[in-house]
Amino acid sequence: MAGNTLAIFILNVIEVTMPTLREIDVKYRYTNIDCAITEQSITAPESIARLFDYLKYETKEVFIVVNLTKQHDINCFEVVATGSADSVSMRPAEVLRTAVILNLKVVILIHNHPSGNADPSTADIQFTQRISEAAKLLDITVLDHVIIGLNSYTSLKQTHPHIFN
Repeated sequence: MAGNTLAIFILNVIEVTMPTLREIDVKYRYTNIDCAITEQSITAPESIARLFDYLKYETKEVFIVVNLTKQHDINCFEVVATGSADSVSMRPAEVLRTAVILNLKVVILIHNHPSGNADPSTADIQFTQRISEAAKLLDITVLDHVIIGLNSYTSLKQTHPHIFN
């Protein structure tokens, strides 16, 4: 029994004192899917509002990033975060991660307001400014931020164009 205790003690000491290397292994692969959203060309916020209209039925805020090619075709989209009935929280790194990994230069931000009111809050405007500034440092363009309400949508590019300059 004493031998087992000593062996466990030695293993614990080794685990504590040995340096650990953490490695990130990112794999990108194509998967053929039948999806009505990908590969569509986005020319206006109406297109985004139509494609993501289903968000109006969500009971929690859902934040999606659409990653576009330089020709504004949808390459992919990602649900970055799901929040509560009136807020969602994330970091700029989480929002821009997929665009950086896939080397895509254009994104559109989308989220819903479960209240049904598509008017942007002060927090929405400030967060969009923060993401836009971070994206510029990475040579990524935030094309728009579209908020989906029950019977309407708001394009921050149309209502707050200064954010996107």
